[in-house]
Amino acid sequence: MTDQQIRVRTEGFRAIKQSDIIIDGITVVAGENGCGKSTLSKLLYYLFKTTSGYNDLVADSLRYKLRNVDRFLDIVQHETFQIEKDRTKRDELRKELFEAKRNSENSLEDQMSKLISIIQKSCDFYSNGLKNLKESDRNLLSFNRLKNIIHDIVNDKDYNSEDTIQVLFEKVIYAVEGLYKEAFGKMQSRPISLFNEALRDVFNDDKLPDLFEVIEFSQQIISTNKTSLAIPYSIQTAIYVDTPMMIGEEFTENQHWDDLNELLKKRGKSFDKKVSKTISKEIISGEVSSEDTALSTFDFTFKRSDGAIFNLLDCATGVKSFAILQLLLKNGSITDKTLLIIDEPESHLHPQWIIEYARMIVIMNKELGVKFFIASHNPDMVSAIRYISEKENNCKGLNFYLAENANNEFVFNYKHLRTEIDPIFASFNIALERINQYGS
Repeated sequence: MTDQQIRVRTEGFRAIKQSDIIIDGITVVAGENGCGKSTLSKLLYYLFKTTSGYNDLVADSLRYKLRNVDRFLDIVQHETFQIEKDRTKRDELRKELFEAKRNSENSLEDQMSKLISIIQKSCDFYSNGLKNLKESDRNLLSFNRLKNIIHDIVNDKDYNSEDTIQVLFEKVIYAVEGLYKEAFGKMQSRPISLFNEALRDVFNDDKLPDLFEVIEFSQQIISTNKTSLAIPYSIQTAIYVDTPMMIGEEFTENQHWDDLNELLKKRGKSFDKKVSKTISKEIISGEVSSEDTALSTFDFTFKRSDGAIFNLLDCATGVKSFAILQLLLKNGSITDKTLLIIDEPESHLHPQWIIEYARMIVIMNKELGVKFFIASHNPDMVSAIRYISEKENNCKGLNFYLAENANNEFVFNYKHLRTEIDPIFASFNIALERINQYGS
């Protein structure tokens, strides 16, 4: 094993008893249904999704926690307008709040300063409204409602019904500062809890792996025994494809579908000068593109070589399989620091296109340096990757694994075969035995 390899070890998780997987080029895992191939795929995806987008995930969590503060400010501005009728002041505050929500690209420090400023201005707006009311009319305002909302926001254990408006708003500011400080701390220390939370959500299970560790340059950088997540170098982004049918599906229960759809619509500079054209000219006889203009009829289009244009969602699933690769190549989403995880890429493909897909995997690894983690139980896909890699002199980072039953009906060990695939074919021969059994 060279120092450049990523090595991922997993023990005691769902169907996986033990796996020790090298990712340094093209990694292929094979085995029967239920042996844990998809579990490995999801572990890898959510690991590198978390490590590469850690700050974004923390910021998203912060925005979610601040939603009650945003609603509170909307309520304050609305109710103040009912008594002061200062439309100009109210509209200014609404505009500031809207822009503060929209400008998420600003630093967290700037966002915090802006939000605190809006809270203080809202407090002044509200207080001035009270001053302009007669004492006899003040009961018209929903004081108790606002106080209870603030109490909910700050989770105030020392709630005092006699607190002034200024004190209550100061408590909101203090709570907001606390949320931002918590986010700053997480970005600096990168606690592993964020990854653990992702696993619980994805697998709907509180049980985490008995062992999960990542080794890079011969050094452990991530482990369930550590409290924080290091930043990998060799793999900086991960993309997970488990079905071409996800194209165009929005707001699904599968986060990786939503992530991939966003990526397919991305605008960016291509680093590929060859592979995308090969897909167009030699395989699908057409060009796939994403559209983002108001005049676009479809989100994704397929322009056939004869000039006919189709909604990609209406095209054959085989075309969609290659369309995903082409779109990612064209918008620059795939680089030499990308791990492309593909679960059963042979699904929906004609036997001829299975070979072509395997060829694209090998070429993308050779020409662009893309790393692959492939889960398959198709003999054509396995053999094509093996022998095309050999022909292309690209076997250095090629590794095959076979899930073997661990003397238990439900758990498996992953055996490292290196570039040998005969044991995989021996496992496939079970199907032939069943044909002879049931067909004789």
